[in-house]
Order: sequence, then C-alpha cells, then structure tokens
Amino acid sequence: MSLKMKFLFLGCALLCMVRPQDLWAQNGHSRQFRLNEIKVFGNERFDESEIGRWFNFKNGDAISKDILRQRSVQVLERMKERGYYFASIDSIVYRYLKDSSQADLHVHVDEGEVTRVDVVSIEGLPNADRDLSRDLRTKPGDVFDQALLQADIKYIIDYFEQKGYPYCKIEISELRMLEDGQADQGNLHVALEVDPGPKVTIGEIEIQGNEETKNYVIIREAGLTAGEVYDQHKIDKVVPKLMKLGYFKWVNPPKLRWLGNGLGKLIIELAEGNNNRFDGVIGYNPPEANRRGFVTGLVDISFRNLLGTGRQIEVHWERRSEQTQELQFRYVEPWVAGFPIHVGISFEQLIQDTSYVQRDLGLDFRWRFNENLAFISEVSKRDVSPDSLGRLKFGIPRSSSINLAVGLDFNTVDYLRNPTKGVHYQTSFEWGRKDIDPISDTDLPEETDSFNQRRLSIDFETYVSPFRWQVFAIGVHGRRITSDEAIVPITEQYRFGGTRTLRGYREEQFRGSRIAWANVEYRYLLNRDSRLFVFLDAGYFFREELLEETPTEIEDAKFGFGFGLRLDTKLGYFGIDYGLGEGDGLSNGKVHIGLTNAF
Repeated sequence: MSLKMKFLFLGCALLCMVRPQDLWAQNGHSRQFRLNEIKVFGNERFDESEIGRWFNFKNGDAISKDILRQRSVQVLERMKERGYYFASIDSIVYRYLKDSSQADLHVHVDEGEVTRVDVVSIEGLPNADRDLSRDLRTKPGDVFDQALLQADIKYIIDYFEQKGYPYCKIEISELRMLEDGQADQGNLHVALEVDPGPKVTIGEIEIQGNEETKNYVIIREAGLTAGEVYDQHKIDKVVPKLMKLGYFKWVNPPKLRWLGNGLGKLIIELAEGNNNRFDGVIGYNPPEANRRGFVTGLVDISFRNLLGTGRQIEVHWERRSEQTQELQFRYVEPWVAGFPIHVGISFEQLIQDTSYVQRDLGLDFRWRFNENLAFISEVSKRDVSPDSLGRLKFGIPRSSSINLAVGLDFNTVDYLRNPTKGVHYQTSFEWGRKDIDPISDTDLPEETDSFNQRRLSIDFETYVSPFRWQVFAIGVHGRRITSDEAIVPITEQYRFGGTRTLRGYREEQFRGSRIAWANVEYRYLLNRDSRLFVFLDAGYFFREELLEETPTEIEDAKFGFGFGLRLDTKLGYFGIDYGLGEGDGLSNGKVHIGLTNAF
C-alpha cells in the first residue's frame, strides 16, 4: 500500500477508507434482513468482539444497506482514534440462514499500519515566548491523535489570548507523511504557523443596557480596569461574575473593538432585572390534640442594589408560632476602601414563646478571594432577657455574650432562583464567652458565672441535571453547640422545622444542641424560573434536659414529604408547599404559600 495520502485538515479530519462498491455483497439481490451473528476477518490488532461492539448491533436487529454503511464509518472512526488512519473495510458479505429471514455478516477489514508523529514544529513565535512545543501533548514517536492536536492548537491560542493577543491565529503549514525510502516512513510531520497579531491593551470599557446600576459598579464587579493588558481568562469570567450578583436578567460575553495603536474597547451588553424584593409567606398549622390551629407569617423586604451602588438593606419579620416573633435588620457596604471586602451591620430581636427576649448586634466581614470563594467573619454581642415565666419554669438567667465567628463560603451555583447545576458549601466556627447576671444565678448549680461556648455550622447544597428540564436538588445541613455549662440552656439551642428546614412540621417545632436536616427534591422545570417538585426531608435533634434534677438525653429523627410549586407570574414569584409529617393524614398537612414581588 502506498503511504501517499491527502489530508483534509479543518478539524484535522483524516479520511476513513470505505469501499462503497464492495461494502455490500451477496449471492443474490439486496434486501433487509435480521442479524444472526457478526464475524470479522483480517483483523490482527483489534479483537473480533471489540469490532463487533463498535458496529453496535444486537442479534435480531433489522439491518438495511444504509444503516450498515453508517455503522461501518463509525467502526473506522474508532480505528482512527487508535492511530490506524489507513484502516479500511474491504467488503461485507452476508449469508442467509435456512429460514432466509436471518443472516450472518462477514466483515473483511484491512487494519493498515499505525500512524505515528515524526516531528512537531511551531514557527512564528515572538522571541520573548518560550518554545511551546515542549508543552504540547502531541509528541514525536507517539501515535497520532487528531483530537489531541486540536487540543494543542487550542492551548497555544489560549496562551496568547491570556498574554494580550486576542487576534492570534494558527495555521497548519505542513501535515504530510514521510514517503517510501525516507527514514521513519509512514510517520507524520506536523508544522504549525503562529500569527499572534497585535498586542492589545484595554483602552475603554463601555457598558450597554444598564439603567440603574452605575457603570463603575459593573466594571468593579467584573474585575476589569481600563489600561490593563487584554486577558481572555479574565474576560471569560465576566458573565458568571455579573450574573451571580442577581442584578441582571442576562449578560452577553464581552465584545472587543479594535481602536488602533494597540488599544481596544471592551463592550459589555446586559439587561437589568428587578433588584428589590418583597417576599411574603403565609402558613397554616391545623389543630392538633388540645392545640388550636393558627396562622404563621413571614415578610422579607430586600434592597439588593440600593441606588445602583451595590449597597444592600434587608428587613425580615417572621411569626413562627402563636407567641414567637423575630425581627432582623441588616445593612451591607460593598468594597470598603476599594478592596473586595463587604462589611455588614445587623440587628436581630427574638421574642420566644413569652419566655425570653434575645437581642443580637453584629458586625460581619466578607472577603472575596474570587468569584466562587469567600472568607467570612463576624463579631456579635448577644443579650438574653427572660420574663418571670422563663426564669421560673425554664431556669433562664439574664445573660450577655461576645462571639467571634470565622468561615468559608464556596458557591458555583449557576442561577440563584432556579439552579440547574453547581455546589454551594458554607461552614463557620464560632467562639463565644457568656456571662451570667449573678442576680439571676441563685438557682444554678455552677460555681462560675462565665462560660465558654463553641458553635459549628455546615451547609451543603448541590444541583444535578441528568436530563433536560429535570433537576435533583440535595441539601445537607448541620449545627452543633458545646458549652462549659453542664447543660446547654434553651436560649442557646438551635430550632428547626417548617418551610425552610423540615417541611411537614410546624415552624421551629424541634430544638437541640445538635441538629441536622437533609432535603431531597426532584424538580421538573417549567421554564427558567418556574418548577414543579416533590420532596423528602429528614431531620435529627439531640439535647439534654434536667428532668426531676437528673440530666436526661433526648434525641429523635423525623421525616416529612410532599410536593410544591414555584411559578413566575405577573404578580410576582408564587410558591406553595404541601408537606406531611410522620403519622399525618391528608387533612393534617402543612400548607405554606409565598409570594415574592420584585420591583
């Protein structure tokens, strides 16, 4: 066989050799039949069973001439991937069995010689750049792989784009076989010609489509500055960075316009969304035993991009049960002193079952390492003031504590409202020093009036889309507090249950010094913002209590399940959940209705 061969290279597509005139041969006329068995002849390096798998036929399949031609090309593509570019199928003969409805396929192949790389050379590199051929995966002596060479070309282009050459071009100046009589005949000589083009500095950055958000805010969050050398790696991050802010409906990949004299204008096109939010939830808990039914509620007001500056104000009010209310306020100042540090000031007040009032004042810091990872810390002061019922019945003293928390936040979720992929992981550790008011300490057995506390918090959520419009959402959450106190008091314990933790149960129905819950949802996406879903929730809690002056451990696990809907409407983002807890009948299900209005 002559080693001369023409290569068509646009994607380095070397031609497979199939002989159409010999592909289908038999003693008789051509027609469709049922396959009985495939037999391969002429193979030396590939197993017969392997070639049979590449045809992807099963015994009993109906075989036609067109299907056989298509599968034959697939087989040769597999051989080409292994470096056998001269492989061919000389003929395929089928022989009928006695009943004339089934036949055996006899495939005659010629594998040819394997193609190896002889030389890889790169021409046209600027003197300042290193010999990139050392970094390529296509090496002399290796079996030639066209996909690998394509990856190497992309690597060179990416290298120059990150060095400020966005107009870099690469041509394959030579791609030929060494012919008969030459050393290493049959090997492939590869030569690449690089044209880096002009080096570009970003002279201007133009924002198009913003009406409220300030230009400097968008440029700052995109991580770009006028006067820097063009870097494609940074440009590729602009869209995910801006979309994670939640300010915009869409952001197009930045465009580069050549201005001349080594300068370029970067153009970012986007469309703003509604950055302010009003979120209301109404829940109803049906009667149970001697407890009457009651309504719970939640109101969230959020200004996420105040006056287009990136500043945030959040107000939260929630009625968790008949006698429990919570109020929260938080203000965030972004990019303090020009650094990627966000500083927040917060105030919280909790009125818990008419037994005590808890107030928290906090100062938190968030330092972004990159678009996915942030370091978080917080300093807070907590005061607990019991009423007479809390002091006498639960032994709650008046107390004050200073707390310091540090943690990490890692977030790769693609779309905040209706994610389809990504991971969100957040963890924090908190140290605290708690002081007891001696006036309220007369009934406590501890000899000291100061205690150390340690808190650990872990949240993990992941989103996987195995099929289009379908998403599995999985969340695992844990909380733990340890203290020098003999028993962690009720004011320090965690509470969970309800629409945001364990559905199918009342809001904050359970408490403990150690709690955990998991949420599994199967979601069917109606559109980019809407979904139907079914869920299964599981929760665990542990705590110690003094029962008749004896420390007693209390722990349990609970399960809930149900279904829900999130729907983007003209009135706002509507949500409804229906959950059942253990032992609940259909009439005892917990219903939560919410409406988030963006403005």
